Amino acid sequence: MLAGCNPRTLHYTDQIGLLKSESRGRNGYSLYGEKSLLKLQQILFYRELGLSLESIKAIVTRPDFDVLTALESHRKFLQGRTERLERLIQTVGDTILHLRGEKEMSKKQLMDYFWAPVLD
Repeated sequence: MLAGCNPRTLHYTDQIGLLKSESRGRNGYSLYGEKSLLKLQQILFYRELGLSLESIKAIVTRPDFDVLTALESHRKFLQGRTERLERLIQTVGDTILHLRGEKEMSKKQLMDYFWAPVLD
């Protein structure tokens, strides 16, 4: 299996023209080089964002699609997600301490995370 993708998924991406193997081995298995792996990486990043394979195909097959620009965008998005998760973890930890009587929290502090602006 390539990058945790099952053969059925790889066959489907090949069938819809999203990810073609670069060659076939003697055993009939599809072989993928760096170019294909970079494309698969993009597919997996966009799947992580919840996009359908059809939507991903529309993005990555655009003539102006640039892998480096896409990676920079993915990194920025993931850094924002990481910061939000860190704030949420801190809020959960503080609330646990509050419920144990080890930390005082106002009603506002209990809800600050949820009222904070989301910057994506």
